[in-house]
Amino acid sequence: MAGNLTRYSYWQLRDFIRERGYALLITSLLLGFTLVAPQRAFMGPNIDPENAKRILIMTMPQVVYIAAFITLNGLVSTDRKLGYYRFLFAKPVSIPAYYAQYFLVSLFGFLATFLVLLGVFAFFVRPVNPLGALEFAGLVFLSLGGIGFLISSLFRYDWPILAGVYLGSVLVNALWGMREGWRHTITTLLPPLHKLSALSSVMENGTLDTNTVAWLLGYSTLCFIVGLLVLWKRPIG
Repeated sequence: MAGNLTRYSYWQLRDFIRERGYALLITSLLLGFTLVAPQRAFMGPNIDPENAKRILIMTMPQVVYIAAFITLNGLVSTDRKLGYYRFLFAKPVSIPAYYAQYFLVSLFGFLATFLVLLGVFAFFVRPVNPLGALEFAGLVFLSLGGIGFLISSLFRYDWPILAGVYLGSVLVNALWGMREGWRHTITTLLPPLHKLSALSSVMENGTLDTNTVAWLLGYSTLCFIVGLLVLWKRPIG
């Protein structure tokens, strides 16, 4: 089983590039261009390091969120909808382990895409230390990833549900975040995705609020584990 799973990693990476990688790269490039080009035209070709960093901080959140949704779309549900599970698991392979590995492959592809994007940014604007931006991208993906994985394990059309969960978390916490009683209970039970914006501080000054990171990653990890249990107990078809 372990040998079969290892051999699948190559095909998972190939499928990621073919099914998500190109769309991820093209969409992010186009979106990034629409956000960066006006700033570069306004400031001119000789942008100083501080302004280059400011442009990157303004651009990254908008690109990362959309890129994460593209990457997480159909992690499990696509194989179920299109019937690919029939030949994927014709050989003895653990279904939860297969999709856990595909999740890691997707994270690798996601970060590799942003490494390319940051190289394009350095060429057209100015080189900027990429570590903070990559850390921000990775934390956003991991914060959304476990929730998206669980939704994809349960439902056929996962990305509209994930979008609804994200928007619901942001809107409900904006309206009821300071309330008490049952409203406060609802905000506590919802995924803490309204805290994602706080992660951008890692790009600004290299610091992160540990409570925010623990809450985001803890909730996502719990959802990921539940998703694995669903794949273990529920027939994939």
